[in-house]
Amino acid sequence: MTRRLRVCFVLPSLNGGGAERAAVAILNAMDGSAWDRSMYLFKREGPYLGDVSSSVRLSSGQTASRRGRLAELRRYFRETRPDVIVSFLSYFTVLVAARASGARARVVFNQQTPMSAFLDDADYQWRRPWYRRVFSAVARVAYGRADLIVTTSRGVADDLRERFGVAPGRIRIVHNPVDLDRIAAAVAEPIDDAVRAVWKTPVIVTAGRLAEAKNLPLLVDAMALLRTRAAAQLVILGEGEQDARIRARIADRGLTDCVHLVGFRANPWRYFAKADVFVLTSRYEGFGNVLIEAMACGVPVVATASPGTREIIEHGANGFLVEEHTPEAVASGLAHVLTDAACRAKLARGALASASRYALPRIAREYESILRELAA
Repeated sequence: MTRRLRVCFVLPSLNGGGAERAAVAILNAMDGSAWDRSMYLFKREGPYLGDVSSSVRLSSGQTASRRGRLAELRRYFRETRPDVIVSFLSYFTVLVAARASGARARVVFNQQTPMSAFLDDADYQWRRPWYRRVFSAVARVAYGRADLIVTTSRGVADDLRERFGVAPGRIRIVHNPVDLDRIAAAVAEPIDDAVRAVWKTPVIVTAGRLAEAKNLPLLVDAMALLRTRAAAQLVILGEGEQDARIRARIADRGLTDCVHLVGFRANPWRYFAKADVFVLTSRYEGFGNVLIEAMACGVPVVATASPGTREIIEHGANGFLVEEHTPEAVASGLAHVLTDAACRAKLARGALASASRYALPRIAREYESILRELAA
């Protein structure tokens, strides 16, 4: 009987984010008869802990120090001896632990966002230019030592090739998945009372971490312009460090009657499906998981252009792509979709059809094929 290959996914935690949700979904969907599946977390926390299948071994570290995490992970690899390790973030720590463990595992980096955009992200406090340069140099070394890098889009792959010198043959592009069955069941749930109180059609919905990269101030400023052209309510699902700043901007623009921050929702899809438009105004997206999820709900989508969204959206066919990241351009895109019923219907049909390309079983099989080839 053929031995099951041992695969381990490593993440810092399962706190809310597209990478974490994708990692859990992919590992759960891999064939348990062919793969001995495990997941290792530096911290055992996050809203997706309950989503990890009981057939996946879940382990976690006990220390918060970087050196302690490295030592614990090295011991874990030495004891479990995986054939393939897939790292979602913390690439250098995972690579060093794997090589030092003597496990002879293949190491795969899952790159969700363009690294150059990450280095420009104000949320990560790159206040000291020397630290940014050191981090960039370390990343370049780590990319060169990994056995394979899986990117979520061609834009992310191009960034690695052009900015970090990664050879094309060492990169594979695999999109993040969407669990169509789960979403189909979830959209039937009713909107909760707190949100229903502000749900006055037409409704625009957005969702994600309230962080600098998501550029919600741009969306708030666009709403200030939009209200002079089309009546609409904006519902923002999510939480994060930018909450107070966004609330202050909403108040400053006089939009408290039409822009509503309602916090994190475990089932955001019920809101997507009942909205008139879903909007995403990120500064950059490596892929845009939430965009695919909205499309799977059959709602028209409007998004600012970035490497990930360009790969997903065919402008005018399955969504509306805003090339200029300005309030005027976003407001114009939203106004066009909101006021044209035929356009909304066309984009909704196109979105729903396109979402099937990212179905979870299909993406899981792609991962299995790549990892099996690498392990061999």
